[in-house]
Amino acid sequence: MSEMEKLQYNLMRRMNIGDLPKRTAARCPDKVALVYQDRSITFRELNENCCRMAHVFERLGAKRGDRITFMTHNCLQYIYSWLGACKIGCVINPLNFMLKPHEIEYIVNDAESRLFFVEDILVPQVQAAAPNLKTVEKYGVIYINSPDTEIPEGWLSLDRLFEETDDVSEPLVETDDDDMCSLMYTSGTESLPKGVMNTHKNFFHTLMSGVADLNIKKDDVALLSIPLYHVAGKYLLLEFINVGAKLVLEYAPNPVEILELTQREKVTYWVYPPTLYQVLPSMPNFKDYALSSLRKFISFGAVMPVPLLRQWKEMFPESEWRNYYGQTESTPLGSTLQPEDFEAKIDSIGTPHTGVEIKIFDDNDNEVPVGEVGEIVMRSPSVMKGYYKMEEKTAETLRGGWLHTGDLGRFDEDGFLYFVDRKKDMIKTGGENVASKEVEDVIFKHEKVMQVAVIGLPDEYWMEAVTAVVVPYPGVEVTEEEIISYCKENLAGYKVPKRVFVMAMEDLPVLPSGKILKRELRQRLAEKKE
Repeated sequence: MSEMEKLQYNLMRRMNIGDLPKRTAARCPDKVALVYQDRSITFRELNENCCRMAHVFERLGAKRGDRITFMTHNCLQYIYSWLGACKIGCVINPLNFMLKPHEIEYIVNDAESRLFFVEDILVPQVQAAAPNLKTVEKYGVIYINSPDTEIPEGWLSLDRLFEETDDVSEPLVETDDDDMCSLMYTSGTESLPKGVMNTHKNFFHTLMSGVADLNIKKDDVALLSIPLYHVAGKYLLLEFINVGAKLVLEYAPNPVEILELTQREKVTYWVYPPTLYQVLPSMPNFKDYALSSLRKFISFGAVMPVPLLRQWKEMFPESEWRNYYGQTESTPLGSTLQPEDFEAKIDSIGTPHTGVEIKIFDDNDNEVPVGEVGEIVMRSPSVMKGYYKMEEKTAETLRGGWLHTGDLGRFDEDGFLYFVDRKKDMIKTGGENVASKEVEDVIFKHEKVMQVAVIGLPDEYWMEAVTAVVVPYPGVEVTEEEIISYCKENLAGYKVPKRVFVMAMEDLPVLPSGKILKRELRQRLAEKKE
């Protein structure tokens, strides 16, 4: 066998997520893969555009293993870039578009990126960080909103480079299944974000599991509003390409646009965090939109409150609902509550995904009996390769061959998993342990409360004082006394919040994944208390 034959053989057999568009295009080349604004892209066009972008990166000197940073809202250029980079063995380092210059500096320097591409309206944030970025050799602008944006001196236009490249051939670059394809930095419940190394093999196992567990069919149409820098956004993109279904891409989550696009494109599948499911029904004229095409719903990013689940099930009684649990470190497999178990186990996060093992461990890494609370640990081929350049943290998190999630949970006698709290969000008050989620679940049932977060704040007497932050529905007023009184009727005394702060939704620190940044809340309120 010649060297070229060996290469072709390895390219045929490999797991590389950059090959997904090519394989689907071979089955249904003229089927629409993506809809973005007024454009429709077929699977053939998708693969050709990914190949063109791969050649752009090659001409810029990118090689296998190089990190390429992107900071942008959802757009076609990002999709072409990620999958194109994967075709030549490069690694995408996606940044949250809300990061400040000092945060950009830390991540990009830690990732040691060689190329950095940024959306036009975000250029000032990157320009402020650029003088302190040590490894970046070339910067480029992605034009989405402002075609007249002036390119800083020495910077490139990714769009122009793409237009000037007409080579749609498949790159002949050998890669390994366990090569990193994405280096995402966690949102940071700790002081510094950690770079999660997700590999091609990780994503392929997730795709296999998703086909079995999420009932995505080729006639489905999903609305992808969640950011593509988030692991859930990446997974949804890949799974719909893999199945050959259509994705409608939204620039950023916008409740009105979500409803309009769902109506226009006859969307069948929604995947959103609880915060969006909470907001959407309160939108003006919500009931006037034609949403009858919706058949399947997934809630992810945080546990969906039971009253909210029931509200949506009543609105769409024939729909399939899934509660999804996972992490960036698990790419993002974990567990799902399936539609057939919805009524009997509505407050559960379901059973392990196909190919995933989950156990509950105590602090000494011993498995606890059924019904007891401990740390959720899991293992599967989808578990990350590790944290980038953090060997000790990797060893600690993956000790014993299990991913230690930092989440507390329990199994019931039927094998269903229940989320109790983040380990670090367990409040120790007056010698008792209080799960913040238990208090949140009670407060959420109050008729005036749209969103709630419960945290522990330092207290001389209690050590930690149970503290609630509530967001009332628009146009509704709620007082601290009302919430405390309500909690006294529904909770043991030591679980009742000592203080309640009322906050507007826009002031609540929430990630696009729907996760409330409790560390930031604690810092804010602790300073306010002082």
